[in-house]
Amino acid sequence: MRVTVVSQYFPPEPGATQNRLGTFADGLAARGHDVEVVCEQPCHPAGVFQPGFGRRPMAVEHAPGRTVRRLWVAASPKKTTVRRLAFYGTFAAGAAVAVLAARRPDVLLASSPPLPGVLGVAAAARVRSIPLVTDVRDLWPAAAEALGELSNPRLVTLFERAERALYRQSCVVTATTRPFCTHIDRVAGRPVSVHLPNGALDELVALPDVPPPAAGPFVVGYAGNLGIAQGLGIVLDAAEALRYESVRFVLLGDGASKAELVAEADRRGLRNLEFRPGVPVAEVGRFLQSCHALLIPLRDHPLLGDFIPSKLYDAMAVGRPAIVALRGEGAALAHDSGGGLVIEPEDGPALAAAVRHLHGNPELARRLAGAGRAAAAGLVRSRQVERLEAALAQAARP
Repeated sequence: MRVTVVSQYFPPEPGATQNRLGTFADGLAARGHDVEVVCEQPCHPAGVFQPGFGRRPMAVEHAPGRTVRRLWVAASPKKTTVRRLAFYGTFAAGAAVAVLAARRPDVLLASSPPLPGVLGVAAAARVRSIPLVTDVRDLWPAAAEALGELSNPRLVTLFERAERALYRQSCVVTATTRPFCTHIDRVAGRPVSVHLPNGALDELVALPDVPPPAAGPFVVGYAGNLGIAQGLGIVLDAAEALRYESVRFVLLGDGASKAELVAEADRRGLRNLEFRPGVPVAEVGRFLQSCHALLIPLRDHPLLGDFIPSKLYDAMAVGRPAIVALRGEGAALAHDSGGGLVIEPEDGPALAAAVRHLHGNPELARRLAGAGRAAAAGLVRSRQVERLEAALAQAARP
C-alpha cells in the first residue's frame, strides 16, 4: 500500500506522540509499504526550531520505504491562545496543501490531537476521495476543555461538530484506550473504532535487566512532557515532605509548566528536586534505569481516568516499579500487571508515603519491577503495527 501518515508531532521531537507515530511509520515501511510522512519541522515542546530547521517552507528527507516532508509552522515559546491557533493553523493549512499536491495514496492515516491539522487533511482527503483512518491519542476537544486550554463555548461547540464529522468521514478510527473507543463509536453513530494501545517501546523492552544503583539516594524519576495535564505539583509537595530523607526526585523533560515548577521549587528551597532538559529517545532508557522508581502522574480530572500514559508501559519495560498517581484505565493496568503502586492523583502526602514504602521495602520494589517487566514483554509497541496494518488495509479496500 501507499500510505500517507500525517502527524503534527514526529521524531526527532521527544514525546509519546512522536514515539507512537515513528514506530508506526517505521513498522509499515519495514513491512514493505510505501510510506510518506507529513509533519512539522521539529520545534515541540519548547516552541523553538531545532538546529537546521525553520528557515525553509519544507524540508524533505528520504529513507528506504519512507519519505518525510517537514513543514514550517508558526512556532513560538509563548503559549498564548493566539499563538497556539497560529501554530496549529499553519500546520493544518500546510498539511492540507501537501496532501492535495502529493501523489495520491491508497489510504491516509491522520493523528489527533491537535485537531486542526487532522481536519485540514480530512478535507483534502475528501476532495481527492482518499480513504481516511484517524488515530486518536487524546479525546479532543474534551481534553482541551477539561484542562482549561479551550474555554470559549462557541469554539467548543464548533470543535465538537468537527470531531463528529471527522469520525463519520473516517473509515476506521484507532484509539489508545477502550473508553476512547466507546466515546468514538457514540459520537460517530456507528461502530468504527479499533483499540490500538500504545504499548512499550521495543528498544526499552530489549534492554538488559539491570538493578538500580546500590549507592546514593533513592531516586524517583519522571521523563516526559512537563505540561498542565500531568499534575506535577504533586512532586513539589512530596519533595518538601521528604526533604530530610535520602530521597531525590528528578524530572526529565520540557513543557508549558516547567518554568512555573522550577520557580516554585526554588521558592520552597527544594534541594532534593532536580530538573533536567529532555533527551533523545535513544537516551531515555539509560535515565529510566538510573532511577529506583518512576512516577506516572496525571491531574485529578474525571476525563483523564480514560487515559493510559505511555510512560507506564515504559516504566514496566525497564523493570522499575511505577508509582501511578491516577485513576481509571492506567490505575487498572498497574494493578492488573502488578507493576506498580496506585495512589490518588495530585496527592503529595500519598506520593511521599509511597516513596517511603518502596525505599524501605527493597523486596517489594523488586517484585513490582519483575511483574511489570514480564507484562511489558507482551505489550511491545511493534505488535500494534500488525493491527494498524489491518485497519489501513480495511480502509483502502475498494
